[in-house]
Amino acid sequence: MKMARTTIARLLWIGLFAAMPAAANVEMTTTVQKVILQEDAKGNSVRKLVSADQVVPGDTLHYVISFSNKGSSSVDSGSIVITNPLPPDTVYLEGTAAGSGTEVSYSVDSGGMFGRPEELTVLREGERVPAQAADYTTIRWAFKPALEAGKTGDVSFSVRLK
Repeated sequence: MKMARTTIARLLWIGLFAAMPAAANVEMTTTVQKVILQEDAKGNSVRKLVSADQVVPGDTLHYVISFSNKGSSSVDSGSIVITNPLPPDTVYLEGTAAGSGTEVSYSVDSGGMFGRPEELTVLREGERVPAQAADYTTIRWAFKPALEAGKTGDVSFSVRLK
């Protein structure tokens, strides 16, 4: 389906900002999978990740950004920051941004300013009101620990296609 592939391909820009020693070499990869619900043998609904080759409006997509220190020295504590604009034609699903050892913040102005959810506001009908998850435009993860040579980590989030 052409529309589906266009939506997936328009992941936009994922930035990895790191003040790293010269010998450090951090690499990133991104995977996108579609979330489906299946019934298990006991009749319980179970979440399953499948290929996102064919998607339609209303589908949920799960993104995982993995990073790895391919260098010979550690990356300093607090120096890895991953900034990811939300893909176009999607809505962020509240509470899905995750990453062990990270501090997650959000932007409602395409990455101009970041904050925790309770700090963000938007202008709605001429009045400043608390931002909702649907208002988020960008997610930022600040990885707090040092990343030793050869070690890896990942961050993730989910969106729903409009």
